[in-house]
Formats: sequence, structure tokens, C-alpha cells
Amino acid sequence: MTVVTNPACTDSNGESQGSQASTSGTSGTQLPLALDFGQYGELRIDENCRLYDNEKQSDIVFVAGINGDTFRFPGHRRVLAATSPVFAALLSTKADVIVVDYIDRRGFEQLLRYYYCEPTQLTSVFTARATLNAAYKFLCPQLAERCARRLDEMLDAEVALEILRDLRYLCARLPGAASAPPLPALESDAAARTLSHCAMWCDSLAHNALLVIDDNADAALTHEKLEDLTYEDLVLIVKRETLRVSSELVLAEALARWSTAACKRTKRELTPSNKRAALGELAYCPRYLLLAGEELDRALALELLEPIERALVLARARKLSAPVPVGAEQEAMLRRWAQPRPAEPAAAPVFLSPRSETIEEPQPSKLCGRRPKKLKQPCFEPEDSRNTSKSNCCSDCFHGLIHAFVCLFD
Repeated sequence: MTVVTNPACTDSNGESQGSQASTSGTSGTQLPLALDFGQYGELRIDENCRLYDNEKQSDIVFVAGINGDTFRFPGHRRVLAATSPVFAALLSTKADVIVVDYIDRRGFEQLLRYYYCEPTQLTSVFTARATLNAAYKFLCPQLAERCARRLDEMLDAEVALEILRDLRYLCARLPGAASAPPLPALESDAAARTLSHCAMWCDSLAHNALLVIDDNADAALTHEKLEDLTYEDLVLIVKRETLRVSSELVLAEALARWSTAACKRTKRELTPSNKRAALGELAYCPRYLLLAGEELDRALALELLEPIERALVLARARKLSAPVPVGAEQEAMLRRWAQPRPAEPAAAPVFLSPRSETIEEPQPSKLCGRRPKKLKQPCFEPEDSRNTSKSNCCSDCFHGLIHAFVCLFD
């Protein structure tokens, strides 16, 4: 169980107020006597008042949740307005009830617990994902960091598939990136910097998730959750050059399953043309010419390619003449399909947890970058000494040759 506590909720000795209250046996506050919230000044709260889930002193109500799964949360304007510019903007109205219908209620609850200095438990992947979403949209980079680190600990092929869908809307460097709610308070430079910090943790987590999928490509591509991905999410995975699949047939079969599910979602007939239309250019991602024999026949039988393209693949695989003239574009495609995938990983992981720790120094997050080539071993000998050694070697050979002739004709 991972328990996260707001670092601001500590006294001068570094001990949390909540822990002091629990050891003393009283119902002491989970908030410190004085919290510094920057532009809002110093907020002082009564030591004997535990405000989280306190209905008596509540002056605002939040109804948070999505898809009808909503919870009611009591809140306090004076406390929450000082924690985040997003809360400050939301609480600038005089409404008694504020509906937050763009965040899962579990994530919103953990966000409130963090701001009220209650222990926050990130026990499951779903809760950590929802909390990361809430921390991003309410500009809480400290909580976003802890969620990213916790999710990195739990990363495997299945978890990577789960979180990539959410991260695509949170990361600044992934396609489909979106910002937090367009509230007037977010126009300040401080809020923009805070948003960039939140996005940085999301970028790092997405970077590591894609590397995990690279290393566990077979497990990711054969998992049933792949069929639930959107087209944009699928592009992030299948277009990666560094997927370490045991066979290109695994990738082709994964695309066939996804296209079938896509046709069912859109209520279309399960015809080869409809499946190819659903995939678009992704049908060309498998490297068909790396397959041979029965595997090649099975891949082509999926009908991800047009009939003439399948004929070209068969002709090239069997070293026969092409059924039609091959243009430059088709030739380039055939060459790419015959090129092995690179053995080197796309990049080193970003260190977020012991799981992503590497022996080498972590590289900056580059979602599509390559690991830099190793530098050649430097030579610390002076240039003159190197030239001298070369000349000495030549002179030794010359003298040796002379001695050989002397011995021969002596």
C-alpha cells in the first residue's frame, strides 16, 4: 500500500500533523497551524479542527464523477481557494454546489485528501490513474509526481496499455495533447509553469510505458485491452520501430483483431475492405517480408493488404517476377518490409522508481528519440609520440629486413 502525504502538512520538526494527532490519541487537525500558499498569503486554521469530510464547517459542495458514478464531497472555500488556481477560479462563483463531471470521483477524492493533508492511498492502477488526471487538471504537480512514480512501479504490458489512453490527453509531447480546463486563472505565468511541470511527469511516465511495451511487445499485442484502444492510441504503439515482437505475425494478427473490433463498434459489416478502411496506413506496419512459409501465408490471409499488394509480397518473397511494374513507392515499401527491426531500444527509461532504474545515467525523455551512440575511446597520447611510435615501427622493420639479407648472403 502506498500512502502519500502532502509535504506541506508538516511542522517545523518535519513530522506530519496527522501523525502527531494519531500518536497523542486526540482528534487533532490534519492541517498545519500555518500553510503558505503563495499569492494567497498565509492561511491559518484552528488546530483542533479536522476539516476533511467536515459537514458542520463546510460552505461548498462538490458533485464529482463521470458517467453517472458521482459522489458528493463537502468542502471549504477558504481552504481550497488557497491551494490551486483552478479551485480559486471554480470557487469565485457564489454557487453552493459545483459539478465536476470531467474527473473520476476516486481521483477527485484523493485530490481533496491531499489538499486537506490526509494520507492519500494509491493502492490500484485505476485509482493512481484517476488521481494523476485530477492532479493534472487541478495543477498539483507534487501529487502528479507521486502518481507517476507509483504507476511506474506497477508498469507492465497490461498497465502500460491502460494508462496510455489517459496520458495521451495529458502529455504535452504526445498526439492529442490537451490542457487543463480553460479557466481565466490559468492565464498567469505561474499557472502555465505549474501546468508544464504536471505535463513533464506525464511525459516521463508515457515514455517509460512505451519502452515497456517495446520490451513486452508480444504480451501487449496479444492482450484483449488492445482492442479497446482508440485509433490514436493504437498509432502510438504499432508505428514504433523498436517493437520487439517474436514474429511480425503477432503484429499483423493484433491489427486484424483491432480492425474487427472497430467495425463492430461502428456497426459496419466485417468485410476486408471495411477492416482495411478502419486501419488505414497502419496495415503497412507489419514487416511482411520478414515472414516466410506458413507464417507469411497466415499474415496475408488476414487481408490487411490490397490483393495487388499481397501479390507483390508473395512475388518478392518467392523471388519471382512482379505481376505488375513496381514503382519507386512500392519498391521502398517492399524494402522496408524486408528490413529487420533495430535491436537497440529507442531510449533509456526516465528514472521514476526502482523499476525504471538503469545502470547508465538516465537520458532526458525523448518519446521518439534514439539512445546516443557511444563515443570512441579517447587516446591521451600526444600527437608527436604517436607519430614517433609509427616511425620507430617502420625503422625497426627496415633494420630487420637488412639483417635478414646480411644473414642470407653471409
